[in-house]
Formats: sequence, C-alpha cells, structure tokens
Amino acid sequence: MRKIISNLLALSLAGIPITIASCATQQVGQSEKLVAYLSENYQSPENYIVSCFEDHDIVFVGEYHRIKHDAQLIQHLIPHLYEAGVYNVGIEFANFIDQPLIDQLITADNYDDSLANEIQFRQWPFWGFQEYVDIYKAAWELNQKIPEGSQTIRILGLNGRSDWSYVWSPEDRRNPEVLKKVWPDGDSDECMARIISEECIAKGEKALIYSGINHAYTKYKQPLYDFENDSLIRLNNRRMGNRVYSEIGDRAMTIFLHSPWTSASGYSESVRPADGAICGLISRLNPDSMRYGFDVAGTPFASLTGSTSYWQYGYPGFTLEDYCDGYIIQMPLSEYEGCTVIEDFINESNRLAAISQGANPATKDSSRTVESIMDALRNDTDFKRRFSQFAE
Repeated sequence: MRKIISNLLALSLAGIPITIASCATQQVGQSEKLVAYLSENYQSPENYIVSCFEDHDIVFVGEYHRIKHDAQLIQHLIPHLYEAGVYNVGIEFANFIDQPLIDQLITADNYDDSLANEIQFRQWPFWGFQEYVDIYKAAWELNQKIPEGSQTIRILGLNGRSDWSYVWSPEDRRNPEVLKKVWPDGDSDECMARIISEECIAKGEKALIYSGINHAYTKYKQPLYDFENDSLIRLNNRRMGNRVYSEIGDRAMTIFLHSPWTSASGYSESVRPADGAICGLISRLNPDSMRYGFDVAGTPFASLTGSTSYWQYGYPGFTLEDYCDGYIIQMPLSEYEGCTVIEDFINESNRLAAISQGANPATKDSSRTVESIMDALRNDTDFKRRFSQFAE
C-alpha cells in the first residue's frame, strides 16, 4: 500500500498522468483521492499555517519535541505571520513571569544571547537547545526592520513557574503538597490557557501557539488507559488547547507536525502516525517537493486510521480527523535531526542549580558532572538512534 501511494504521489507531483489499470479496490481509491488532494491543494508549511488564520484566531502547532526543523519552521514563520497581521507567537518553552525579559530581549537595539539563554534556563535548565532560543532572535530581527512606533511581533511565554528543587524522592513526586510548591502558578495547561485568554483572546488578537502536541489538542481529548484491566479510565479534556476550544470553539484549531505516535501497547513504544499511510506517501518523494501543509478535516486525509496507536483509545473507529485539523510534513522520519545543544548552557557555575531542577529524583545527584549532563541533552536529541526503527 505504501509503495502504491508513494509512486502515485511522485508521479502526480512530477506532472505525469496517472492511470490505474488494475481493479479499483478501496485502498487504491483512497490513494487516488490523497494524491489528487495534495496535487490540487499544495501549500508550503508556512503558507498553509498563515492561511489558517483566515478563519481561526488561535492556531495550535503541536510537535514531538527537540526536532530541529520543527523549531526552525516557527522561526521562518515569524515574518509571514507579521505580514498577515498575526502579532503573537505563544510558546510553551518560556515562563509568563519572564515576559518583561522576553519583551526587553526582542525589542532591544542589540540582541543579547546571554539574556536569551538566561530566559531559557529559567524555564527549565534541560531545554538548552539553540533552535528554540533562536525563535527569540527571529522575532528580534523582524522587529529591527519595523518602523519606529509600529506594531511589533511578540513572543509570549505561556508556561507557569516550576521549581523541582522540592522533589528529591519518588514519595515527593506523589505528594500533593509538594507538587503545589513545584507548580506555584498551578497546573501548566491551566496556566497556559489562561495566558492565551487574557493576552490574546480578550484583546481580540490572533496568535500562533507552539507547544508539545499533547498540550495542543483542541477537539481531541487525550486518553488515559488502564492496560492491566484493558479499560479506558477517562478522556482528558483539560489540556491547554481543550480549554481554549471550550472558550472560543472552532475559532481554535490544531495542526500536527509529522512525527511518531505513541503505540497502542503504551508510551514505551512509538509507531508511524495514521498506520503508516502518510509515511508511505512521502517515502519516495523528490526532496524538493516534500515540504507541505494540508487540511485534515473535510479532506481525504480525514479517514486515515490509527489502529496501531494509543490515540485510538476512547474513539471507536478512530481516524486522523479525530486527532487534528491540519498536518505538516517536511521530510521522512528517517531524516530527522535533533536540536543543537547550546555549548556551555550548563557549566560549573550553574551545574548544581540545574541538578536541583531535575524532575526525576533518580538523576538528582550533586556529583553529576557538567559533561554528563550535557551528554544527556545530546542523547535526547539523537534522533538517528531514537527513530532508527523508522528507516525507510
């Protein structure tokens, strides 16, 4: 099936007429529809996202995390968003309490790399990745070109404060009183949704929201499944995107950045999204034709299944349309690269502070060296290893 779809799409995008001489099976019919839709409705990821603001106010772009080209996409989007009248880019990866520092950074006459790194460290010491920090620089570069007195682009830190220095044992992780100290601003999703509501929706302003996909669900509700008893515990309707959707309805939407899905067997394994159908579409594309964004809802992609994924639980007959409204692909999973770890982000002067902010008590050893911590960050971004099972 993957080869059929891949070859059809490659021929279509190359302008070669497609004829199917074999019996018209349901699978072939579906592949024809996918090819026709992509051929007739092609848009680059940047143009697609901007077009979504024609009939939406809040557009959530959900990612896997630590993938280089995803964060770079947000950088590239900034001037396009500004031209379209979208002046807010909300990010999970900064704290709202640091908004004065962010505003200072991206409107200053000179860009301050050390301040950018400080803002990132304050959010979480283990997110020292250059491509995320460079989102600030992209905003600063745009603001430098804007005439004085004009509207500037704003990077909006959405997250609440976290202080993991209160957690040193598994018991601490389970103690509600300790966790209140860890999250003094409250639940992360609740905090992020509140900031979007107060800083964007209440002011009648549009915003792109960039976060991990699990925060970005709007209509879809993330399942909590009990494998031991083979039963659904509940569907979580309190994620950031769910909360915003409950406030503004279809003026909010979710775009998924192509990446693996959690396996139906649990979070320890990953599978190709949509039962591999989308990976099949792109596996033999010309690299020059591979970047595109497209609608899921109301298109032939809506009916793609996800029977191998955890996301099916609680959704009889689960399809891609249940999961997201839009989809973006930039390359095959086998070509993914991790973000660049910022050299000296963790150093001897901040080593102990970083260790204290580890969320896993097992890693909170004050004897850990700078190099061991940096090696752990590099290990997290080694997608050639992490995605090795997705080699085409």
